[in-house]
Amino acid sequence: MKWKLFCLTGTLRSICEVLSKQEVIKVKDCKSPGPVNMTYCAGHCGSMYSAADNAMMRQCECCQEARTSEARAELECADGTTIQHRFTKVESCLCNRAECEGGTTNVPARCRRRR
Repeated sequence: MKWKLFCLTGTLRSICEVLSKQEVIKVKDCKSPGPVNMTYCAGHCGSMYSAADNAMMRQCECCQEARTSEARAELECADGTTIQHRFTKVESCLCNRAECEGGTTNVPARCRRRR
């Protein structure tokens, strides 16, 4: 995860981006013959430090998918057959308003998407 701090203002820049990892997909007794490129959102949505309060002023935003597409992978099953498996591919991410649960300056807030 990348962290960049604007030292003069005390504002932490939002860095919410698409990351990927290679992963073997497993569904019941079927799996992809090799790793598949899986994408997800990760990063930090900006917050600001208040010197007067000696605390972080949190925004209720979470790094979430903005645009997705459907992707497919062929899985090989234990009985020798193959199946097509659909999964979500993240195309872009951004900081979206969310409801924050718990959280203090020492423990990151968990967020859930507003409906």
